Amino acid sequence: MTREHAGPGLLIHAVVRNRVSEKALDALRGTGDGLEYRLVDFGGLAAVVTDAFDAPDPPDMLRRHGRIVARLLRRSSVVPVPVGFGARDEGAVRAFLEGQRVLLFEALDYLDDGYELRLHLSARSGGHGQDQLRAVAHHVYEQLQGQARAARILSEGGTERLMSAAFLIPRSEWIRFVEQVADWEGRYPTVRMDVTGPWAAWDFVHIMPAGPPASTRGES
Repeated sequence: MTREHAGPGLLIHAVVRNRVSEKALDALRGTGDGLEYRLVDFGGLAAVVTDAFDAPDPPDMLRRHGRIVARLLRRSSVVPVPVGFGARDEGAVRAFLEGQRVLLFEALDYLDDGYELRLHLSARSGGHGQDQLRAVAHHVYEQLQGQARAARILSEGGTERLMSAAFLIPRSEWIRFVEQVADWEGRYPTVRMDVTGPWAAWDFVHIMPAGPPASTRGES
């Protein structure tokens, strides 16, 4: 258990299982960023937090939050919390863990040993008509769905950006997934296919504590 910490407030970055929390926290130590990372635990869960007064202004806050979650992901499955979500103190963090306990465990089970990859499909100059290009984008998406635990379209319908989609992929399969995308791009050279990631599963879980944040707010 961590000690109660008196201070101006805390930022919650992610939630992990308590049994792997110290290993996850090791990924953040020695990074030279000057932050004090702490764990607040409750009921088998642990929230990774930092002091809110250390938070920079957006968009630096967004970049820092993303880096923290990415480092944690190297060591364990994580449920990312929206950027800038603050809590008054450790008691408020525990209240969040208690109130969302079932949902958080379900999310960790769902995300176990998984990465999110995003696929952006764009029309190359000199390609076919928009209807045909969009049909290609949907065909590729549907074929790649079979390689993923879950998939969802994030946006579609643009004249240049035909579609953006997210895929939840087992960690051991993510390189194979990238190779499959390259194969599909070779079959359809009029469509550019860019894979980004691996990321935490931002697009597959949306954990929002009940009620408004107790301190600093930000955009997801």
